[in-house]
Amino acid sequence: MAGVSRLQMPPNFRIIRVMCSGRVDPLFILAALEDGADGVIVAGCHPGDCHYISGNLKAERRVRFLKDILKHIGLSERVEMEFISASEAQKFQEVITNFTNKIKKLGPCPVKRETSRDIRISEERQKRDYIHELVISFAESMNFEPEGPIEFPEDDIMEGYGFPKYDADKCIGCGACYRVCPEQVLVLNDVNGVRTIGHYYFNCRTCGDCAEICPKEAIEIKKRFDLRAFLSIEPAKDIDLELRQCKNCGNFFAPELQLDDIRTTIAKGDKEKGFVGVEFPKNIFDLCPECKRKIAAGNVKQIYVLSR
Repeated sequence: MAGVSRLQMPPNFRIIRVMCSGRVDPLFILAALEDGADGVIVAGCHPGDCHYISGNLKAERRVRFLKDILKHIGLSERVEMEFISASEAQKFQEVITNFTNKIKKLGPCPVKRETSRDIRISEERQKRDYIHELVISFAESMNFEPEGPIEFPEDDIMEGYGFPKYDADKCIGCGACYRVCPEQVLVLNDVNGVRTIGHYYFNCRTCGDCAEICPKEAIEIKKRFDLRAFLSIEPAKDIDLELRQCKNCGNFFAPELQLDDIRTTIAKGDKEKGFVGVEFPKNIFDLCPECKRKIAAGNVKQIYVLSR
């Protein structure tokens, strides 16, 4: 409409059309800024007029989330979200003109790269990996180093961002959550007699698989975002659990709480699991699996020799 009406507008802006503003991902905006754009406007239909019902509202929330991140880094004025209908040619002209003038005053975007980043989404390299890299790159370009936690209001957090929260009073360190996580978010390390469970803050997509598989209901998916934690490449530590030491070889092999829980379950008797009336050797919970195998193999060998 603005073109048909021959309205005068700055020549140095480019339109990238999408079926709906809800198709615009924060990754597109970050990549545009790094590839040479000095500013980005996401323009969508007015609330209530979206052909896809709520695409424009989703876009608004994503842009607001991204602007909150960029505000701390020092780039938020280069990104805007506007609601403009197809018939509002005059408003479109005004928005484009005012935004272009503002960008001219700000000058060239300081996060441009000389060579374009190769962004290809795959199983190994997913969207949030690239967003994480770009935000870190922007923070480094602007010399931004947060001194403390920077938490966002829950209503401003984009969908799919959160992390697993562990209840230290319930977790037994069985590792079921670690084994089921599809995104390799969780970290499980056994060092010096201690099992440490943690997570990579930027990787979690809040699928809830870990909470669903947890036998003790010790995990809750929290919708939260901390910019300082997001910029970190080190995993956050959630919980430490003592490991039991094998009385035969001296190696640490399983969390104390997990073994105690198994012992308690057996002592109580569980008809569904078939433990009623089953007696186990007294030292079975004090030996590592390798030592158990060796002892069992030795017993079998002794029986075989005696039988001959």
